Parts: sequence; structure tokens; C-alpha cells
Amino acid sequence: YVANAPKEYDFEIHLDGVFSPSLFNLYLRNIIHLPGLRGNPERTYPTTGVGETFPGVFQNYVASIISNWQSKNKVLLNNLRRTLEKLGLTWKVEAKQLDAVSIELKVGRPPHARRGGARDLVSIADVGIGVSQTLPVLVALLTAGPGQMVYLEQPEIHLHPRAQLKLAEILADAAKRGVKVVAETHSSILLLGIQGLVAEGKLPPEIVKLHWFKRDEEGSTEIKSADLDKNGAFGEWPEDFGDVELEAQSKYLDAALK
Repeated sequence: YVANAPKEYDFEIHLDGVFSPSLFNLYLRNIIHLPGLRGNPERTYPTTGVGETFPGVFQNYVASIISNWQSKNKVLLNNLRRTLEKLGLTWKVEAKQLDAVSIELKVGRPPHARRGGARDLVSIADVGIGVSQTLPVLVALLTAGPGQMVYLEQPEIHLHPRAQLKLAEILADAAKRGVKVVAETHSSILLLGIQGLVAEGKLPPEIVKLHWFKRDEEGSTEIKSADLDKNGAFGEWPEDFGDVELEAQSKYLDAALK
């Protein structure tokens, strides 16, 4: 599938055996990619162009996108603030254009709105690193349109387990809007959050697909895929994914009882 391509081009490469470099480039240009290493929070960020595509890694565009939303798209800005507050990170984010080439990002110091809180802003460099690591994830999901792929590496990084559970709802909301969310994760809590949404009837199981990656003794990667049923179940856990946590808990309880 070529994201946002005209209908007559859908599945052309797969069904007709036709490889079109122009279509392949179109597909790649439309992907929003956010790597697991998203850099440290900075006091200023470079001004970038804000268009329909975001070549390279997405975190480079976040400050400029927020600045653009402040003047042109209050709806997306307010949605961003709501999702930040939902995760318990902050209730307000603000981009200040310092000069032609640099932008400062400030966030509300309290996690929730309160009297006088609009003036209680600090640099994003002066709050927990979870804010700077999660902000690009939320902006990417809000920026993407239906049919567009957002490839997220470890979206849960530096988040409290409670926030990871809430993040599952935010990923699900984007998927229900038609965004193709690909999340590479090591978080069993994030996965359980997705399963719970399916079991509660808040996320259709047919739009969820799980892929397990494992390296064999020869160094090659094995991939196993699974679908969720209407109860959010997918069968047995892959080897070592959930067993490690259970083993650690069992070992601790045995030692504590002795």
C-alpha cells in the first residue's frame, strides 16, 4: 500500500509485480520515523520547514510544528496539551521563536492546570526527560493523516508504568483515525494496555497485529506473527518475553518467605 497515493496505485507493486521507484519513494517520503534515541532536551531547537513530509528523523521538526500550530491550528495544539496531561507529564506546552533560526520550548511545571499555572512555565530542559522523549511521539501521531505510517521505536521510553498504560490509549486513538502505527516496544504494560482496549470493545482487534522478533543461534532473525481475538488474547507469550518478569517475582517471593 502506498500511503496517500491515488486509488489506482494501491497495491500495484504487490499484485502486478511492478516495481516503481517513484511510487516507492513516495511511500518512503510519507513515513514519519521516530527513533529510540531522540537526543537530550535542549534549551533551543533549530527552526525547520513544516510541510507535508518530514525527511530524516521526526524529532528535528517538533519545535517548529508546535510553533506552527500555535498560529494556525489551535485544535491540534489543544489535543497535544490534553494528551500530555493525560500522561501526567504537563498540561501546557509553548514554543517561543527566539530569532530566525532558533525556538525555545517551554512546558507547564505542574502536571495539571491550576490558578496562575499559565505563567508557571519552564524550559523543557529543566523538567523530567520523559517530557522531551514523549513529546515527539504525541506530535507525530497528531501530525499523521489517515493512511500515513508512523514508525515509533520504543515510544514508552522514560515513562512511568501508569503513563505507559495511558499511552496505549493514545496509540489506539491514532490507529482508529486510520494512521498506520508501527510501534517497536519492549513494554509488556503497553501491550497489555492494547489487549485491554480490545477486550473492552474500544479497539477493533482486526486493526491490531503483533510481530515477535527473535535472534536464533546463527544470528538470523525469526519473526512470528499473531492476531488478537475479541477478548484481546493472542495465545502463548513468546519465549522469555513475560517469563523473565514472572521468574524475578517468584525468586524475590521465595527469598522473602525464607
